[in-house]
Amino acid sequence: MANAGCFTEGHLNLVSDALFVAEESVCDFYRLSGSAWANYRFELRTLADLSPREVTDRALAQVVRLRQPAHQRRLRARDFYRICLQDHNLLNLVERQEAKGIFLPLLIYVLTHELVHVVRFYQFQHLFDAFEGQRETEEKRVHSLTSEMLGKLKMPKMDQVIDLYQEHGYAL
Repeated sequence: MANAGCFTEGHLNLVSDALFVAEESVCDFYRLSGSAWANYRFELRTLADLSPREVTDRALAQVVRLRQPAHQRRLRARDFYRICLQDHNLLNLVERQEAKGIFLPLLIYVLTHELVHVVRFYQFQHLFDAFEGQRETEEKRVHSLTSEMLGKLKMPKMDQVIDLYQEHGYAL
């Protein structure tokens, strides 16, 4: 039995498609090669695979920083990031009348937005551990960058998604 509010197999296929578009958009914008993701270590998880501390009702997704411990061949620990999609919040948003038919563009937007955070953390353009005011400023900056990247896509409803995010912020 599937968890309530979790993505179905069909949703997960769209997540995969959206991640491909998001990675390509971020690579193009930052002029990264396709293999550059090896240097920007992240993983993507959906609600069914999140721990309770990774679940929130306040966002469509969030990035958490994790640490891979040192081992024989690597002398120091290594940070990586987990993008935690909040299936329940994404599905609730799409069910609302104002958001009908925007699931794929919404996923592309959310994943691109979170990947921009990951790149900015690795490039030290923004620190993961920031004060509340700095986080709000960073969210506005990342939205601006994400909108610039995705505004060029020829995808139905992407403008609606960007406008929806602009209007409601990360509390969609």
